[in-house]
Order: sequence, then C-alpha cells, then structure tokens
Amino acid sequence: MTQQDSFEISLLVGADHYWDIVEDHIVRGNCPTAVKSKIGYLLSGPTYSKKTNTSKTSMFIVLISYRDEEYNLERFWNLESKCINSKELDEDDDAYIKAYQDRSIEFRENEYFARLPWKRDHDELPTNLAVTKRRTEHVMKRLTQKPDMLKKYGNIIQEQERREFIERVDETAETQGIIHYIPHHPVQKESSTTPIRIVYDCSCRKSPNLLSLNDCLMATSTKLNDLTKILKRFRANPVTITMEIEKAFLHDGLNDDDRDVTRFLWLSNPSDPSSNLQTYRFKSVLYGATCSPFMLNAMILKHLQRYNSTIATLMERDLYVDNILTSLQSEDDAITYYTEARTMIKEAGFNIRSWTSNSENKRTLAKTKNVLDNDINKKVLGM
Repeated sequence: MTQQDSFEISLLVGADHYWDIVEDHIVRGNCPTAVKSKIGYLLSGPTYSKKTNTSKTSMFIVLISYRDEEYNLERFWNLESKCINSKELDEDDDAYIKAYQDRSIEFRENEYFARLPWKRDHDELPTNLAVTKRRTEHVMKRLTQKPDMLKKYGNIIQEQERREFIERVDETAETQGIIHYIPHHPVQKESSTTPIRIVYDCSCRKSPNLLSLNDCLMATSTKLNDLTKILKRFRANPVTITMEIEKAFLHDGLNDDDRDVTRFLWLSNPSDPSSNLQTYRFKSVLYGATCSPFMLNAMILKHLQRYNSTIATLMERDLYVDNILTSLQSEDDAITYYTEARTMIKEAGFNIRSWTSNSENKRTLAKTKNVLDNDINKKVLGM
C-alpha cells in the first residue's frame, strides 16, 4: 500500500473475536482468498495490477447475500459492538429496578423525587471540602483570564438557581447526615447556543485511599431499549416523530436527605471574582454521578407505566435515555400522539422540546407551541 492510497474502515474486529465470526468455507484463487463469515465473505490477499505488474495486499468485506439469516442488521450491530464491555441486565437487575422504583421514588407536588442508590456498608465518605475549594479557585483563576467565559459560567449557575435545580446552603444551620463537596470545571463546546458546559467531578478523591461519591453509589446498568429495534421501527411507518425531554436530569428531584452530598462552591457575586465563595447543593439529580442515568430511566419508566394507554406503551418502547423517536401510520395518529405525549410528560414535571417530524402539519403544530426543532439537518440519536 502506498502513501497515496486511502480507504475507510467500516468495521474493526478484535483478534480475540475474529474466530467467533469466521466459518469453515474457503474459496481460493489466483488473487484474494475468500473466507466465509457470519457477516459475509472476507477477502484478503494480493490484488494484481495489469498495468504495473505490482501487487497490493488488502482485506475487505463483501456482503454477497441478503437472506435474513445471513444479513441481519441487529446481528451485524451486535458483532460491531462485541468488544465493548457492557453489563447486560439480568433477572436480579430487573428486581432491583422494581424495588428501587417502589421504595426510592415518590411523586409529590407534581414532581418526582428519588433517593441516591447507595451501596450497602460503604466506607465513610469524606467531605472533600479542601480539595473542592482548591480546585474551584483554580477554575476561577483560569476563567478570570477569559471574562466572557467567566460570565457564561456564572450565568449557567444563576439560571440553575432560578429554575430551582440548585439552592444556596445556609452553613450556619445544623445539618445531620453526610456532607460532601464536589469540584467542577468548564468544558468548551463548538456551539453558538451553549459554548460552555459545567462538569461536576463526582469521582474526585481527597486521596487515593479515600472514597469518592461515585465509589459509594450503585452503578446499576440502565435498562435501555434495543437501539437497532428503535431505529428499525422509526423507519417502518410513513409519519416520523422525534422529541427530547428538556434538561431531563435536572428535572428529576433529589430527595432532601441526599442533597448535602452534592454540595459545591461558587462565587457569591459572579460579577466579582474576588467575592467570597458561596456553598450550593443540588435539588435535582446530578449529571455526573455514576447512577444518574439509572435514576432518570427508572423515574421515566415508572411514570409511563402509570398510564393504561397505547401511546404511553409506545413511548416506553421507543425511549432512549432522554430521547423518544417513533413512526406512525397517519397524520391523525401523529397529532394524537403529540397531544397525549406532551400531557403525560408534563404531568411528571418534565417538558418535551425539540419536536420534529417529516409531517408539515406536525411541524406547524409544534411551532405554534414553540417546541419545534429548527435544525434542518436533524440527527436521529446522533446519526
């Protein structure tokens, strides 16, 4: 292969899994050798050029059969992700999710509140106040050199306080239970609307032999729907709909007893970098904790399972983290779906935004409610 040659990699198979897909039929010839596999014939070996009498060695895949048993999209994706270490849910996990929903999630004042899923008999969680203060001061020093970013950073925290996702802590008040502080830092994004994001480091340890917040929390797998099946159903019917739950994690209420382990520090006066540090804590599920996706998923599923409704069943089936995508037979079905879905989600204290569809009537309706996604190059789950 010369430096001028270019190619695209469509699939990587680890050497430890190569023999899992290779089968026993081999076709040999004067050029590449074809080896049958579960995803089609694998061709490897030299290819000769008539013009230069030189050879090139290559390896590529040709899918020569379209029979369901040989070219199944779901099996292909499973093979592609085979080397990713992911813990699948088993019966014990299902039982744990049900027990968690029954015991740790409650609905009051039109909002869901959840407890953190603590590990049993975990060691003592340190306060982390000193390391959090030091890292927060370092972040402020960096942001002071970029006043625009410092202002945006402060605006995000102010907006979260205004929307009651976080609250100020009265440090003179007597507190019972565990107190823990979490450092945070900015991550810049290539976005005109959200150029900066705040990341909370729940894995911060005061020292290597002490625990972080994430060390003390269960990391139970999130019960995600099969992504391949979601995408196949999305293409099955004429009218498609996609939607996203707005700030899903921040709309999950955090039980009062667990809030003091989510404390963090920020300027008491964001416009004055020399002002004293103010202590805040989260009133909602903290994105950054290892259990946050599990808590969100358990909460949404519990809410949808309250309804004896076909649309609630469709939403539960087509949910992927905080996105829902589906397809329907007609425009009327799409309008009914849109109306009922908004009502059900609103009753949980959530809001659905970024509605879009291939239906002009559906987009018009979403626009009148100010929830239309105006992205003309809308991606579906990142694709």
